[in-house]
Amino acid sequence: MRRILLILVGAALLVTCSRPAPPARGTGHRIVSLAPSLTETLFALGAGDEVVGVTSYCNYPPEAQSREKVGDFINPSIEKIVSLQPDIVVLEKWSSSKVSRRLSQLDLRVFETVSPASINQVYLLIRQVGDATGRSRQAGDLVNEMRRRIDAARQRSSTFRSHPSVYVEIDPPSWTVGGRSYTSEAVALAGGRNLFDDIDRPSLLVSKEKVLEKNPDVILSFAAKAADIQARPGWGEIKAVKQGQIIDNFNRDLLSRGTFRLVEGIEQLQQRLERLQ
Repeated sequence: MRRILLILVGAALLVTCSRPAPPARGTGHRIVSLAPSLTETLFALGAGDEVVGVTSYCNYPPEAQSREKVGDFINPSIEKIVSLQPDIVVLEKWSSSKVSRRLSQLDLRVFETVSPASINQVYLLIRQVGDATGRSRQAGDLVNEMRRRIDAARQRSSTFRSHPSVYVEIDPPSWTVGGRSYTSEAVALAGGRNLFDDIDRPSLLVSKEKVLEKNPDVILSFAAKAADIQARPGWGEIKAVKQGQIIDNFNRDLLSRGTFRLVEGIEQLQQRLERLQ
């Protein structure tokens, strides 16, 4: 699971699409989605009824869980995908995967992308999925709504008296996000500052000593519970631990997937940080 999440958080945008003209709306297309972020985007664009297959990690929206499962998104079952007779397969490109080539060899239409590394690239990805599935207008509307809510969050956080440093722990012991990620941008928009925003990487493993040295105001933990963090040797001296500012009940998918729901993560985190003002 750690490897999967780090890939999702840390990937940079790279789009290489092999696609004919986008299909027209309302023609009953059959779509197989090989990434949780793409599944979320398809449903958000109103294409959920056309999704016939998803990965075992596609858990949102709840309706997605009723679709046929084709395995994980790096090594899915080609046989299962073919049996679903898709008109298009949407997937993320990984250097270690040969899925796209194998599907293309079977004359299946493929739309291929990699998880975005910034919020602007999230906008771009939504538009590209919209174009590939004949939902360009819906994609434009979704991006505009996302921009509006993000602008509102930016304005709200500008009134904060202080902007607390936030240590985002993806997975223990100390996997975190660097400055080159939409998660880091989201923290800033919410009114905080990613503790490792000075590192030009999507994600990284830091030492516990480095976290102690940087002494964050807030700890946002996607996996470890507050009691486990408090019990770590020396961590009782961290400001966030001393002041009880450990957030351990946040929906990690809201900040670790490059989808429309990222704005929900920004808004929810902002509500938490606003209490510190």
